Amino acid sequence: MKQKAVITISIISLVKDSFMDPKQLLGARTLKKSFAFLVFFLLSLTVSIPLFLDGYATLQKFSADAGLIADKIPSFTISDSTLQLENTTAKGFIYKTDTVLLAFDSQEVYTRREIEKEMSSPDLILSLVFSKDAFTLYAQDVPFRLPYEQATDITDQSFQKLLRNFSRDQLFSGVIMLLFSLFISSFSLLLTLLIIALFANVLAGFMRKKIPFGEMLKMALIASVVPVLFFSLLNGFDIYPMVQDEATALIGVYYLYKSLKD
Repeated sequence: MKQKAVITISIISLVKDSFMDPKQLLGARTLKKSFAFLVFFLLSLTVSIPLFLDGYATLQKFSADAGLIADKIPSFTISDSTLQLENTTAKGFIYKTDTVLLAFDSQEVYTRREIEKEMSSPDLILSLVFSKDAFTLYAQDVPFRLPYEQATDITDQSFQKLLRNFSRDQLFSGVIMLLFSLFISSFSLLLTLLIIALFANVLAGFMRKKIPFGEMLKMALIASVVPVLFFSLLNGFDIYPMVQDEATALIGVYYLYKSLKD
């Protein structure tokens, strides 16, 4: 435990010293792969947290909206390829929350343009459209159409159960979202590090210096710690600079250039 604490302090000192004096980045060349991976994982996790928090807030809103929409679905069955309402006098309606839309228009009360206009909100995650001949589910802008002739076993309870499952399984959905955020941030960070290392390798070639690509990647990792933490802090306050990845790469290349320069 004491040895791990010493190594952690050494890594922090390496990051701090390298930020103050780029020449110290050369010390990252001897960093063990296991500790380099640990730094990469922690950075990826840091980047993923603001993404997860934004996504989880949307997930909670979507879960609540899905429950509201489930209560609005009228009783119906599908018979002879036709949607049969239990309340035969009911007319079409559109019910919309911030993230979910329900359009029930088996009698074609609304035009297609009117429904599409209601679906144009950028915050909508899911749209359920019951038309005269088919049910269409829109996940964002991607449609899935199911003709009634292929949906004879589906009733209002089928959709209510589906939507209420979204409301209940927030923990599972949250874990999936966290893993997805971590994957996205890891991929983005890895791409940035590869760009830094590749450009630094080209610069090293011009300087007639030979550094193995793996060691250059470790140097890029340490050089990117401060800008990554800085931009993650901004993201935590819901500030997302448009060029933060490019800025991180540029800062990393500059620090590696300074460390290689005589």
